[in-house]
Amino acid sequence: MKDSRRLLAVLAAAALVAAVLSYLAKDSLLSPGAPRPAAVSKVAAPPAGSRVVLGRDGARRDLTSKTGKGLILHFWATWCAPCREEMPAVVKFVADTKGDPNVEFLTVSADDDWKTVDAWLKEHGISGLPVALDPKGPTASLYGTTGYPETFFIAPSGEIVQHVVGPMDWTSPKFRAFAAEFSRASGAQKVN
Repeated sequence: MKDSRRLLAVLAAAALVAAVLSYLAKDSLLSPGAPRPAAVSKVAAPPAGSRVVLGRDGARRDLTSKTGKGLILHFWATWCAPCREEMPAVVKFVADTKGDPNVEFLTVSADDDWKTVDAWLKEHGISGLPVALDPKGPTASLYGTTGYPETFFIAPSGEIVQHVVGPMDWTSPKFRAFAAEFSRASGAQKVN
């Protein structure tokens, strides 16, 4: 009877270890080029501190400044494989929503300089994409990013209403419906 309990305990422990290892290794079965699933979370308050990015003209932009619009803030880098893979869909989304009076879209590159970013954009035929620079990622770190790409949906009040870790499907009907609702909510908040 004592041996039966011991065997049962060992089997239960082994099952628990197997379950944990399976969970931790689940994405390792994806091919190296396959995008990892995005994690979505809701965040109530913006991070503390000044959140400055650099414009193409060298001007500093503090992301804490209220513009009266919602902000879709997308952190990426030219050396990031998932960022490069999702960029065509990001560019299409920006083109499709460019006239939205309620929402601003800003991509923020963690690359060290404009020369690198501009060369990559030119090589891939990308123009019209609103880009700022966050060399070495200090502003991204303030937002709590753990890698690239990461996207934040920020209400006109400054509240982060959605945070997506990893690449997303910018063309999916579900995402497009969320983006339209984010725009409506940002417009309603702007009026108040």
